[in-house]
Amino acid sequence: MDQLSLFDEKYVLLNRGISALVKLNLEDAKESLQRYRDIYEDNGAVDGKLKITDFLLEGFDHVPGSGYDEPAYLYSLWNSFEEYAKSIDVEAQKIILAIKDSFFQKLIDIIDQYNLSGSSYLSDTVPMGYVFLQAGRYEQAVESLQKGLLTAPNNAVLYGYLGDAYLLQGEKAVAGQCYFEACLIDPDMIDWNHMKDANLAALRNHLMETDEANGSSDAAWLPCHAYLQGLLKPKTIRLKDELKRFVDEYLALRKTYAKQPTPQIEPKMFITAIVLCDNQAVLKLIKGVDFIEIRKHMKELNPSLFARYMKYIEKRSAGI
Repeated sequence: MDQLSLFDEKYVLLNRGISALVKLNLEDAKESLQRYRDIYEDNGAVDGKLKITDFLLEGFDHVPGSGYDEPAYLYSLWNSFEEYAKSIDVEAQKIILAIKDSFFQKLIDIIDQYNLSGSSYLSDTVPMGYVFLQAGRYEQAVESLQKGLLTAPNNAVLYGYLGDAYLLQGEKAVAGQCYFEACLIDPDMIDWNHMKDANLAALRNHLMETDEANGSSDAAWLPCHAYLQGLLKPKTIRLKDELKRFVDEYLALRKTYAKQPTPQIEPKMFITAIVLCDNQAVLKLIKGVDFIEIRKHMKELNPSLFARYMKYIEKRSAGI
C-alpha cells in the first residue's frame, strides 16, 4: 500500500507539471517538474520537458513590453519553439499540439488587444489569416485570407491557406478550388510544410522522392498529376474576361516556349491547357485559340501524361 501511495503521488506531481506546461503556466511547470526530478531522480522523464519549459520562459522574457511588434514576435517564437521541441525529441508532436492551443489563444488575445485582427498581415510575410487558421478560428481565417486576396490576387500562399481553412471547416469542394488556384499560380509557393490536405501533400512527397531517385522533374507536374488523380476538380470559368485571361496566358507561354523551349514552362502550359479544355463550350467565344490545337500541343509537350489525360476524360464523360 505504501508503494501504491508513493506511485500515485509521483504520478500526480509529474502530470501537474505537464498540465502547467500545456497551459503555459511556466513557473509552476518548472517548479513541479524540478521537484519531481529531485525527488525521484527520474531524469529521462522530465529533462526534455524542462528544456522546453526553459526555452519558453526565456522566449517570453524577451517579448516586447508593448507595441505592435509583440504579436509578430510571439509568432516567431512559436516557429522557433516548434523546431526546438522536435530537436530534443521528447514526445515532440504531442507536446507541440498540447501547447499550441494555449499559445495561439495568447497570441490572438494580444492581436485583439492591439486591434490588429482586421489587418491582412501580422508581419511582412505572415498572413493574419494563417494565424487564425493555426488558432482554429476557421471562419476568421477565411474572411482574412479573402481580404488579402483582394489586394494580392496572384498569391499562391494565400490560396493554399484558404484551401486549408475551407477543408478544416468541412467544405472539401471549395477547398479543392482554392488549392487548384494556388497550383495554377505557382505550386512551389504553397506552404507544403503545413498543408492540411493529406492526399495532396502525400502526392507531392511521392513526386519529390521520385525526382530524387530518378533525377526527373515530376514534382513540377504536380498540378497535372493531382488533376488526373481527382485531387483537383475541373475549373469552371463563367466570365468571358477570366477565360480571356487564361487564353492570353496560354498563348504567351506558347510564344515564349516557341522561342526557347525550356522544360520549366511545360507543366504550366499543360495545366493551363487543361483548364481551357474543361471550358471548351465557351472557348469558341475567344478568338485566336483552337481547341484541337490545344490538345495537339498537349500531346507534344508530354505524350504519356496526355494519354492519361484522355483516359481520364473518357472515364469522366462515362460517369466512371
